[in-house]
Amino acid sequence: MTGTNYPTRDGSGIRDYVHVWDLAAAHITAIERFDSVLTGSKRSIAINLGTGSGTTVRELCEAFNNVVSTPLATIDAEPRPGDVAGGYTKSDRAAELLGWTPKLSLEDGIRSALEWIPVRDGLLKD
Repeated sequence: MTGTNYPTRDGSGIRDYVHVWDLAAAHITAIERFDSVLTGSKRSIAINLGTGSGTTVRELCEAFNNVVSTPLATIDAEPRPGDVAGGYTKSDRAAELLGWTPKLSLEDGIRSALEWIPVRDGLLKD
């Protein structure tokens, strides 16, 4: 782990991880609601998509270990130069305008990513 004394829930860096299917659902909803969200002279609007609370590195490692049979070994280390405590979205607008909030868990995302690895090369041919 790079950095363990950040001002986060457990001292490790924080990022916002969202399952790709949740992102796809938000984009579909945005298309379906396009005319009701962009009214009048409004030509565009920024809508952040995320959990709104983020996941710390320690939480990510714990979630990964909940999915796999062999636990991930971690080593605490100093922060890398330029690293920040992290960031995550403020997703209120997505909930308000699209009725969207993420449905799938971090563990679901890890599981899906691991299931994708053995099939991706066969599906993504040149």
